[in-house]
Amino acid sequence: MDYNKNNDASANFEQPESQNILNLILYRYVPFWPLFVIIIVVCLSASWVYLRYQTPMYSSAAGILLKDEDKGSAAESKVLDALDVFGSKKIVENEIEILKSRTLMKKVVTDLGLYAQIYQKGNFRDVASYPSMPVMFIALNPDDIKAPLNIPISFSAADSSITIQNKKYATNVPIHTPFGVFQVNINKDSLSTFTLKKQLYLRLIPLKLLTKTILKNLEVSATSKQSTVIYLKLTDPSPLRGEAILNNLIRVYNKAGIDDKNIVAANTLAFVEERLKLVSGELSKVEDTIENYKSKEGIADISEQSKMFLNNVGVTDQKLSEIHIQESVLDQIEKYIVRKNDSPGTVPATLGITDPILLQLLEKLYDAELQLDRLRKTSGENSPVIQSVQSQIAQLKPSVLENVRNLKQTLQTTERSLQGQSAKYNSVIQSVPVKERNLLQISREQLIKSGIYTFLLQKREETALSYASAVADSRLVDAAESSGTPVSPVPYVIYLFGLFIGVAIGAIYILIKEQYNTRVLFRTEIESETRTPIISEIMFDPTGERLAIKDGKRTVIAEQFRAMRTSLDYLGIPNNKKTLLFTSSISGEGKSFTAINMAVSLTLTGKKVVLIEFDLRKPKITSMLSMPKNPGMTEYLAGLTTTEKILQPVPDVANLIVISAGAIPPNPTELILNGRLEGLMAELKEKFDYIIIDSPPVGLVTDAKLLNKHSDATFYMVRHDYTPKAYLKLINHLFVSKELNRVNIIFNGLKPRGAFGYGYGQNYGYGYGYSYGYGYAENVTKQKTGLGGFFSRLFK
Repeated sequence: MDYNKNNDASANFEQPESQNILNLILYRYVPFWPLFVIIIVVCLSASWVYLRYQTPMYSSAAGILLKDEDKGSAAESKVLDALDVFGSKKIVENEIEILKSRTLMKKVVTDLGLYAQIYQKGNFRDVASYPSMPVMFIALNPDDIKAPLNIPISFSAADSSITIQNKKYATNVPIHTPFGVFQVNINKDSLSTFTLKKQLYLRLIPLKLLTKTILKNLEVSATSKQSTVIYLKLTDPSPLRGEAILNNLIRVYNKAGIDDKNIVAANTLAFVEERLKLVSGELSKVEDTIENYKSKEGIADISEQSKMFLNNVGVTDQKLSEIHIQESVLDQIEKYIVRKNDSPGTVPATLGITDPILLQLLEKLYDAELQLDRLRKTSGENSPVIQSVQSQIAQLKPSVLENVRNLKQTLQTTERSLQGQSAKYNSVIQSVPVKERNLLQISREQLIKSGIYTFLLQKREETALSYASAVADSRLVDAAESSGTPVSPVPYVIYLFGLFIGVAIGAIYILIKEQYNTRVLFRTEIESETRTPIISEIMFDPTGERLAIKDGKRTVIAEQFRAMRTSLDYLGIPNNKKTLLFTSSISGEGKSFTAINMAVSLTLTGKKVVLIEFDLRKPKITSMLSMPKNPGMTEYLAGLTTTEKILQPVPDVANLIVISAGAIPPNPTELILNGRLEGLMAELKEKFDYIIIDSPPVGLVTDAKLLNKHSDATFYMVRHDYTPKAYLKLINHLFVSKELNRVNIIFNGLKPRGAFGYGYGQNYGYGYGYSYGYGYAENVTKQKTGLGGFFSRLFK
């Protein structure tokens, strides 16, 4: 039954079956380009407004290098390396955690005074006045700031006073406000400039909250596992403030490292100073004793032999003194290790201890304890890193104790040997005269004290030089520098997103409007749901004329009716007589309009046509043609009139006769079945070339099925954006079951898609201009023109 497809008058508009995706998209959406333009313009405008009100975020970056000789990053001279007796190695992962610690960032926030920020009122958004703030609010106790969250604090400043929330305060002196104790400093030159431009207000942020906020925007990472370079990145609304925060964070970090070194150096220096005072007093006493003894005994010089023994004894005694100092130091170290917990403290001085293993173990122990203290500031007690360091400390302490005890045993052995030598020298000295021997003993004590004093002076100078030359264990690679453009929001990204949203909204609107519409919009929907052939497509006539075709009329609709008239020759109907039945699923699908114009088109070929208004319940043809309704089919079937009386010629249309419905009967179905219709149809077939029947909707009543036995072909009306898709299954059922003869579909009331009426084809969606319904009065509407018509076509 696809014989009529190749002869469809609208075949010129049909789109090929095979379509690529680009053609399908262009065909579906291009007709609605004004809609896309409007929505895209709205979305781009919304993006512009969003960018105006959104605070831009700028990125600032800086880099530092941790000094590590093993990785070739130490840059100091050998002299400084020798003086840095308290240096320690850095672990990149630990230093990253320290840089992200709340302690350092809190110090940075306090130093920069970021807790009190001055803002300028703006037309779209408020802007922070940094770094040139006209008024500086310096909190004397930053931890005690009572800041109302997200509430601006109004103030006005004069030369020597400031008014905060209607209360006047003095400047440059501590003042007690409801928000804390502050000292307010005014920059008069900057204040006049700012005040003339915009209104100013103060925003206070609690120190802890501000610290957490900045840390959330801070990224600290190492460039690689083999590198000791650490890069810091911070996003902040003010690029200058971001640079200041990073630079000060590096400064505070370096200062904290130097302070750690200086704590150990200061403790050692204090220990040496205390010992120097003690030894200096003892040395002075010995020298006074020698002076007094020589004066008393009249001794001017000692014999060369006495000098030799004296030197030998002095050397031996000095060695014994050094051993005693080392034993004393080892005792202090042992007490430090035994009594010490895992928190850092003052490490006993290792004066005179030359054992490299012990010194290395003590350095590792102190470094581990210092690292544990740092980690406790940034991590919990049960952190795996803290537990690892605690385990390391627990393993180091027994090794240190064992080494100390071994050294003490070695020193005791050496001490006994030196004591034996000293006893030997003493026996020799006994042979020296008593005066000289006594002088020798006093001089020996002087030599011992002098050696100890010289040793302490040397260590004091070394410690003092190390303290004075303490440098940070990191070097600045890149000072903080901000990006020239905002990193958030990025304008072109926002505009692209707005463009995408605009296109998506337009596409979704069209998809919902057409794809998910419950009414028939496309020819493909008809073809996919039913096997019934489509004989013709009738476009929407915006003029609202009842007679769309006349002699000499060359409109598109007139040509479509002529094409449909030509298609009658290919329906397989006998050529002598043809009875055509026009029906639909529901009322208002345009069957009466189509039947009238089909009848007129046949008369233009010289055929005699009779048009029967057989919708006995709600007739429309006589009203559309402005013809009398009585007498009609009802009166004829009831036996109240004759055939000649019901045949009414149509004015201005030759060869066209109309049989009206007549009076509305109470029993139209029974009238059709009373037997008089057969005689009338036989008589009409003798007089006319074509009989066109305008029947009621087949989806509502059964009259069309009763009239089917008198018809040769059925034209089933489907109206765009009006006929429910569910009725397509009914059409397919009627076609397959052959309940109606030679069923063909007419796709009626087609209106071009889009805003300007273009985009024809088998997928185009059209509207329909005739809105009269079954059981309602005729209501013919014309298509709107102008701007209102444009938007009506655009969104309908």
